Amino acid sequence: MQIKDILKNVGAACSQRWPNTLIATEKSTHVEQLVEILDTLKPLLKQAKLNKQECARRFGQAKTDGLDIEPIKLEMQRLSAELDRIELRRKEIEEQICNLFVDDTNNAALTPQQFGAYQRDLSSQQEIAGPISVREIVDGDQGVWDAYVDSHPHAALYHRYHWRNVIADSFDHSSIYLLASTAHGATCGILPLVRLRSRLFGDFAVSMPFFNYGGPLTNNNAATVALLNKAQECAQVLGISHLEIRATRVLNEWPRRTDKVSMIKILPDNTNALDDEIGAKIRAQIKRAQREDPQIAIGHLDLLDDFYRVFSINMRDLGTPVYGKEFFRNILTAMPNQSHLVIVRLNNKPVAAAFLLGHRDMMEIPWASTLRTVNTLNMNMLLYHAVLGFCIERKYRFFDFGRSTQDSGTFNFKRQWGAQPVQHYWHYWLSNGGELPALKPDSPKFRLLIACWQKLPVVLANVLGPRIVKNLP
Repeated sequence: MQIKDILKNVGAACSQRWPNTLIATEKSTHVEQLVEILDTLKPLLKQAKLNKQECARRFGQAKTDGLDIEPIKLEMQRLSAELDRIELRRKEIEEQICNLFVDDTNNAALTPQQFGAYQRDLSSQQEIAGPISVREIVDGDQGVWDAYVDSHPHAALYHRYHWRNVIADSFDHSSIYLLASTAHGATCGILPLVRLRSRLFGDFAVSMPFFNYGGPLTNNNAATVALLNKAQECAQVLGISHLEIRATRVLNEWPRRTDKVSMIKILPDNTNALDDEIGAKIRAQIKRAQREDPQIAIGHLDLLDDFYRVFSINMRDLGTPVYGKEFFRNILTAMPNQSHLVIVRLNNKPVAAAFLLGHRDMMEIPWASTLRTVNTLNMNMLLYHAVLGFCIERKYRFFDFGRSTQDSGTFNFKRQWGAQPVQHYWHYWLSNGGELPALKPDSPKFRLLIACWQKLPVVLANVLGPRIVKNLP
């Protein structure tokens, strides 16, 4: 249902969507309140556009007359930011109205907020009779492990057992894979843990490192508790300094970080609807990129060299050690049907690249990079537009833009595409108590290292980087 159809007759639209009179009245009131907010935004939006146009006229005139344009340039930036804020608010209100009319039968079209609840509800609260036992499994138990993952409605891609081998082959890390069983021998939960050990960063274990998902997957909270207790016991025996358990719900009373969110977008049915959703500003940026006659390629191992060239240069420019190429090769080889590479080329040279991983109804983009030399050409916007179009063609319902810090630059970049935040909860068991670990790229203690790394030749950064980043979760 379109906004204009809703606004024609709010009451009738609500009555049609919710036959129950009480619910229809409540929803109608909510929609009317949102419409009132839209009405107040319209004149503000119009005036902001007029102000920007006038400022642009004065800028052009001042430039022609040889006058100082810096004050006008600053004013233009301020007016553009104000216009963007109003436009974003308008889109948020329209999305809230549309979400009220989304058909939610059998989770047919979850809102991002509903998706968050869907992900956080990792336990179906099945009653388990008798005690729960937890054991560490080996490769011979892979069939039991994956059978449970495949049957669980909330399993993530990173719960599958083959990630154990991908990480071992790529980084030489050992792991502890814990499986919980009922008194009758039925599997009721799993927890994969990867141990990271280095002189620089210490000795700790993460579920799961390098990715956003892959924490405890269980039938109920009792199984979650049993798995976490066993993980703590293993850590104490091995002398591990801390555990980091990544989840999208609160698991227990352990200390936790909540500064990270995933940015999730509900995908429309077709690319025309996508273009309508993203708005005129993003469409204009995409058209700017298209004027350069770029070439877009979607493939697999055949594009790995192009992907890695762009990714490694961008990581060096950011001051971040890069993963080795073998890590990506191992993922592509282990998951040929779920993994894809997207490359944007200019003059037959790769300038933007994305690594995609699909699972069930969601496609995720864990890694994407664009060369700084083409930033002014909006190639990053073209890349994401191509990626979203590919996902829509493949009939995915959700697109995961990846992890961001709330209100950061990457957060705002993803939000402009219509993505909404889903909260992460990273839980910590600390052997000696104390403060939470600070192994974060934006930690102040890494600033000097980042500045030095940015000055390295790419070839040297690509040799040294994998040896360092393997121990950064």
